[in-house]
Amino acid sequence: MTRFLARRLLLQVLVFAGVLVLTFLISHSVPGDPALLRAGPRASPEIIAQLRHDMGLDRPLPVQLWLYLRELVRGDLGLSVRTQRPVLQDIAEHFPATFELTTAALLVVVLVGIPLGVLSAVQKDRFPDHLSRIIAISGVSLPVFWLGLMLIYIFFVRLGWLPGTGRLDMGVEPPSLTGLYVLDALLIRDWALLGSALRHLFLPVLLLSYVSLAPVVRMVRSSMLEILGQDYIRTARAKGLAERVVIYRHALRNALIPTLTIVGLAYGTLLQGAVVTETIFAWPGMAYYAVGSMTYLDYPAVMGITLVSALIYSTVNLLVDLLYGVVDPRIRYD
Repeated sequence: MTRFLARRLLLQVLVFAGVLVLTFLISHSVPGDPALLRAGPRASPEIIAQLRHDMGLDRPLPVQLWLYLRELVRGDLGLSVRTQRPVLQDIAEHFPATFELTTAALLVVVLVGIPLGVLSAVQKDRFPDHLSRIIAISGVSLPVFWLGLMLIYIFFVRLGWLPGTGRLDMGVEPPSLTGLYVLDALLIRDWALLGSALRHLFLPVLLLSYVSLAPVVRMVRSSMLEILGQDYIRTARAKGLAERVVIYRHALRNALIPTLTIVGLAYGTLLQGAVVTETIFAWPGMAYYAVGSMTYLDYPAVMGITLVSALIYSTVNLLVDLLYGVVDPRIRYD
């Protein structure tokens, strides 16, 4: 286990290095001048040149990369061009909103997707199977932006049941704890805050989980169909075991191994989907911050967000690899 962890952590460092260099080169090759955007259209050429010098944009690209790496080792992600604050401070402010949204969506994907995939396999070619496949496939077929706007129109504009934007109602003040409003409300037992946070969370989570449901449902269904046709399942049934025991104790446990891989990849899909979801619902998360930063060619902010996203994604996949051994004790890491 120790050697496995050491190898994976070393691989993560190499992945970060590759992501960092690629992101730096791509972001600095985009046409446009951040100094001009910051100075404004009426600024004189002298002011723009001075800003470019202050931001280090007049130096050769390898020098800029070296200076960025040097500051990164010190824990400094740079100064945001748009907000004029440290990027690390901006990310720390927006990260809890994205983490709360994507984690809640992932829980929904797992809690709904796995039972739906099992039902689809057990009831193959029957009405529940067709219904679950329609639900899963429609999630990836419908345009996310259109679906989000329809949810806002139905539940906010027409019915008035749920809020359309933001994280909390006007006048509700969150405590300065973790930044995860649902968790904070439970910690301080503020039920008004909890209700407001859950009502604002409902529609973004519904959209994000619905469009990410299909891979999990399809993987559980195909894995269950393959396992239910194997000899040891027929033997278990021949021994007179209850069908519920055969499905959930013998078949599902083996089907969970490939499903864990898909769940790990699904978290990356959720992070990507959060860009559209946070934009539609004005959710003040990291993706919403990233969209605003890209319009200003805010290189330090884009670099910081990309590195944090890579860290989250690789950490989730490392946890998934460790869970393989929990689900199937026969798996060895050394």
